[in-house]
Amino acid sequence: MVEGGPLRGEKPEESPVDERVEQRVAGAGAGGQPKTVGGGKAQRQRRAVLPADFGLRVALGPISWLWERLSGWQQDQVEAAAKEELKSLSSLLEWPAQAPSLLAARLKARLDETGGEALITSPFGWLTHCGLVRRPSCSDVRCDDGVRLDTGARCDNCRNVLHNRRAGRARITAEVDEQLPGLDQDERDREIEARMRRHAEAEAADFVARRGAAQEREAQRAAARAKAETRAAAEAAARQVLPCTDCGRAQVAGLCEVCGYRRRTEAAIVEAGLVAATWTADLTDPADVAATAADVRAHLNTVIEAATQQFLGLMTPGELEADPAAAASALAFTALQVVEQALPEYRSSALGRLGRTDEAEAEARRAYTTEQGRRWYRHNPTGAHAVAAATREAEAARTRTAEYLLTVRLEQLRQQVPPYPKAALTARG
Repeated sequence: MVEGGPLRGEKPEESPVDERVEQRVAGAGAGGQPKTVGGGKAQRQRRAVLPADFGLRVALGPISWLWERLSGWQQDQVEAAAKEELKSLSSLLEWPAQAPSLLAARLKARLDETGGEALITSPFGWLTHCGLVRRPSCSDVRCDDGVRLDTGARCDNCRNVLHNRRAGRARITAEVDEQLPGLDQDERDREIEARMRRHAEAEAADFVARRGAAQEREAQRAAARAKAETRAAAEAAARQVLPCTDCGRAQVAGLCEVCGYRRRTEAAIVEAGLVAATWTADLTDPADVAATAADVRAHLNTVIEAATQQFLGLMTPGELEADPAAAASALAFTALQVVEQALPEYRSSALGRLGRTDEAEAEARRAYTTEQGRRWYRHNPTGAHAVAAATREAEAARTRTAEYLLTVRLEQLRQQVPPYPKAALTARG
């Protein structure tokens, strides 16, 4: 005979747990679907286990025993509240995946605060009004019971609030002692508490007023943003119907794609001419600057023509005629690429030439001498380490001087050279 089994002639008794499980299985029918009870009313059947979602199972793990005590409808409400709180926590955390464990820690702390699950007489009310609810101790949305949700450290704002309250109490106590020196201890304490209440009420009223003003300002800013967005949309729609200012093509928002490429190409050609003039031309002679710019333009036009012919050679017969607009855009973009690739070369050549000017040479010699004379090289200023370091500093000074000269000379030339004319764009078309 199995030890602990029923005696002969006795009827085995079922445990209360087995009885509840059998009742749930028999009553649920189709796995927790609504069933019809008295009066034909459909009810959601309770579930013995936590929701299948992994995040919810982690978050609600500490209250699994309370979960079994909830009705089906209450379980749905708690699940929805937990999902909403997890969503809110995820928006505050740098790592949203930590939200379930953070909510689980909150539930465990609230259970410990209550004294355990056995002392909770209303599981649904406790969960929806205590367990799942965030309790900020200050105005910071990241605060929960005086702890920062995003860092887990003590909330600095709460400490500031506590400090301010203590400072306020000390100030009020000093005022009472100064203004009413003859009070006994009980009267003194009552007077201090009364003044503290009035002070707190005044602070609360001030906070409400400031919050209302802030909300009003935010509403005004939102209205201004909406108005600006509406105006911008209307202006964009109005610009969309404008013709191209260069070629006259209709409804291209004032500038078609082809003319946009051509403008950028022309601006890059002008810039290349100015860069070349910084070291090849006399900056005080406009004719010399113009001649240099013309030489650069002629060279770039030759390169553009070669690239255009190469592009046309790759096209199949009749492809350009099939879509003239796309063909013109492709050719204009090809010209832009050629000039943009050449511009860094012009700049590099200018820096190299300007790095050999008297100003750059003087700066390089000065930097070389300064580095060679530093105290850690004084014992051997002509040694390998000293010479290498001095050479590096000299080259860096030379490069800085060349860049400075290029910037200054370009600015001087830009003030002398007028903007490129529109005719230059249409002539290239």
